[in-house]
Amino acid sequence: MGVNYFRILFWSVFFLASCGSAKDVVYLQDIQVNDKIKAACEYQTVIHVDDLLSIIVSCDDIEAAVPFNTPMIGLGREVTSGGQQTMYGYLVDKDGCIDFPVLGKVDVAGISRGELADILKEKLSRYLKNPIVTIQFLNFKVTVLGEVKNPGSYKVYSERVSILDALGMAGDLQINAKRKNVLVMRESEGEKQFARLDLTQSGFVNSPYFYLQQNDVIYVEPTRGRIVGGNAGAFLPYILSSVSTLVAVIALILR
Repeated sequence: MGVNYFRILFWSVFFLASCGSAKDVVYLQDIQVNDKIKAACEYQTVIHVDDLLSIIVSCDDIEAAVPFNTPMIGLGREVTSGGQQTMYGYLVDKDGCIDFPVLGKVDVAGISRGELADILKEKLSRYLKNPIVTIQFLNFKVTVLGEVKNPGSYKVYSERVSILDALGMAGDLQINAKRKNVLVMRESEGEKQFARLDLTQSGFVNSPYFYLQQNDVIYVEPTRGRIVGGNAGAFLPYILSSVSTLVAVIALILR
């Protein structure tokens, strides 16, 4: 009877502790079934210094558009599994401009891809009939560091990427990650901006940092237990087994 009592007591304490720790692990804890949350809709990616842009011009007369599609100089390098390959595009210089064929210097920093397309269409309409401008970011990437499965820099092929997308690309958070204090670092207009998000509550979807800008850095802190204990968690099953045996022995002695 005494042995069973101590075992029940021990495992009850263990499971209660596990339930308590779940509050620090589960995402979006305040969400109920069928809840609807309106995420921030005023989202747009703006062009920054050192961005690499692909700009393709077309129109009704294909030959007339040729001077505006001169071969772009390889200005950046992308590291791939097969080594390095040159990326070709228009590099935004330190003054926030690109040097476009025929048109010359065009100020692009601080505006969106769509806004730049409209500006170029207006300028090109003097030379082309019904110009079409297609623009893409070639070096859109985000960096995820800290307590994630696969930290590193990730190239993004869509300009609409959320912090959850980025964490998913990095293999999700480790069990010892601090989900209530995720740091996002961003550079805007020459200044560093910092924000901290609590992923356990749904309010972070309304943050201007929910959707990421190119070159954003996400840092996930370890919990205090991770810092103090290191990899001690790997030995937890053995510790629990030893404690259970010890409790049983003490119970036998008392009996």
